[in-house]
Amino acid sequence: MSSTKVFNFVIFIVVCVGCGTYAQYDFDGECRTPNGESANCISIYDCPLLLKSIRSGNPSKMQFLKNSHCGYDRDPLVCCGSDDDFETDSSDESSEVSLRGTNGRREVRNTALPGRNSCGFQETDKILGGENADMDEFPWMARLQYQNATGHRSFACGGSLISPRYVLTAAHCLTGEIVVKLGRLVSVRLGEWNANSNVDCVGVQRKMKICNDPPVDVGIESAIPHERYNVNDDNRHNDIGIVRLNRKVSYSNFVRPICLPLPNEASRPGEGLFVSGWGRTLTSSKSAIKQKLRVPFADKSSCSRRFSSARIQLSDGQICAGGEKDKDSCRGDSGGPLMTTTRGDPSQWYIEGIVSFGANCGTFGWPGVYTKVSSYLNWISQNVRN
Repeated sequence: MSSTKVFNFVIFIVVCVGCGTYAQYDFDGECRTPNGESANCISIYDCPLLLKSIRSGNPSKMQFLKNSHCGYDRDPLVCCGSDDDFETDSSDESSEVSLRGTNGRREVRNTALPGRNSCGFQETDKILGGENADMDEFPWMARLQYQNATGHRSFACGGSLISPRYVLTAAHCLTGEIVVKLGRLVSVRLGEWNANSNVDCVGVQRKMKICNDPPVDVGIESAIPHERYNVNDDNRHNDIGIVRLNRKVSYSNFVRPICLPLPNEASRPGEGLFVSGWGRTLTSSKSAIKQKLRVPFADKSSCSRRFSSARIQLSDGQICAGGEKDKDSCRGDSGGPLMTTTRGDPSQWYIEGIVSFGANCGTFGWPGVYTKVSSYLNWISQNVRN
């Protein structure tokens, strides 16, 4: 028996045998996870979070997987939410989890943010090669939509989903010149791949076609730029902001949050990071299809010297990446993520930085400048709530 068949048999045994109860579900695909979260009843092969539980060997996660079973349709179906384990009883615990940021001070993570077991995962494992991202790559990518006084709407900045209710972006995407030119922020689009179509499909033959869900437009409850961000400061210190959506979004293969960084995950010069978005390419002003690009983490001292020649003073809350010819964050979007995988699990992604500014796109020797997210963990926690 091949290893693939053995693994499929193990999946059937673990998920389907001995399941006393199904996750609550109805026939239109909606269900409720063992933790009470509203989710979708889908094939286990389309739910990488629960699929990983089989390999983990963790008894609690295995039981959670069994309790997530919601039917069978050629493949075992599971209620695929944002968790892969049972919630702990919070009655005896604080509503906040403490950690230390890169500055050594005590940082606080609010429970409104997802745990490390439910962020940063994507269905695909394809990442190298090509400019177009796959449909299910970087499912935390967000597009910010603005509306002017005449009612005209346009997309400009990007952002990153960090919880069912919050999107992280740049402060310059929430205040200043962009509001004057494009109007107020009115919605966030999630799950986008091709901006020119509603439902995207890949594959040439009917049976081989794979399609995504339509993108989701979510209204804005509030938009909070960092209180120390100065719209008139060319240095763009504290260029970080957070958007609270007017409702919680449901997770899918195309809509999932990215992890916030931990102190021991700080990248080092030369390490590869990625940017993504619908930003300008070499041949056009905008790309209809979500782009991706690998950029090297740049030495901060060299980057600071380079920008000081242009009278730009970088702070400890900023990092640099890129600097290669024709490769820069113009392939992404302002406010979008600079991201990489965790060292302990290359399938899990976290946000290292936020696209802030740079020299002319793809100019050799001039890296892009990004807001360093790990410097703002406490600020993020203070501005999110359940």
